[in-house]
Amino acid sequence: MTLTRFISIAALTLSFSAQSAQILIDTTKWTESVSPSSDRLSNENWVQLHDNAPKKQGNSSGALISDFTLGGDFTFSGIFTPTYAYNASCQAENTCDDDDILGLVFGWQDANNHYRLGWSQGDGSNSSGVKDVTGKTGLFLVKEENGRSNTIKNWDSSFWLEDVAYKFSISRVADSISLSVQGLMQSIRGIQGAIVPTNVAQSGTPQTIDYSVSDSTFVSGRVGIYTESQTAEFKSLAVNVPSTAVNVVAPATASLAILGGLGLLVFRLRTTTPTIKA
Repeated sequence: MTLTRFISIAALTLSFSAQSAQILIDTTKWTESVSPSSDRLSNENWVQLHDNAPKKQGNSSGALISDFTLGGDFTFSGIFTPTYAYNASCQAENTCDDDDILGLVFGWQDANNHYRLGWSQGDGSNSSGVKDVTGKTGLFLVKEENGRSNTIKNWDSSFWLEDVAYKFSISRVADSISLSVQGLMQSIRGIQGAIVPTNVAQSGTPQTIDYSVSDSTFVSGRVGIYTESQTAEFKSLAVNVPSTAVNVVAPATASLAILGGLGLLVFRLRTTTPTIKA
């Protein structure tokens, strides 16, 4: 194979790969921030960051924000799970069996400017309960702009179950935002899976929530996760973009890896191709 032909094939491969690339997720590089609703940052830190499976073990609040900014179309996906807390702190406070909020953020500029998808099981009516600043319960999509909350959509009869893994996907294509949440859900507020696992398993039904809306307020921004006085874990976090070269600001890992591999292969081809004498 000639060097010219190799470069042509490699360039075509690079072009194809750039059409859809996955951003390398390393949650050890993500930044802790205040929670997007209550403006709180609890003392309990995120754990399991080295495993790319961030977890809050105590009933604490706070966000974890990506180290890269998305500047166009993207898909942010993964699994999030509200958990029953097994620790001495919550046992002393009798708050292990909780019903507060966990969620996702995207288009993140800061705590006062972003989109958030939050989900609660309760309504924050008890003394230790926490609810979104909008007062919404269930699943809700909120646009926070200059510190003002605008509820875009509220599924007020869809509540999570404890220790259930929910698949999520949030996508932007131009001005269109689409989201999907899949898993076992209940329509009854506040029933705890850890207390009555059999009854809850019978009352919960498999459900998929799909929704799309047109909004171009925060076309670029970071993504992240958050909790509001709730134990939770997040897994399989992934971000896909059409082209890392133009969509992502630090790190452009996927495109750099492709370019680095191309350079190495060209070097090898140059050093291993025999010279033919006439």
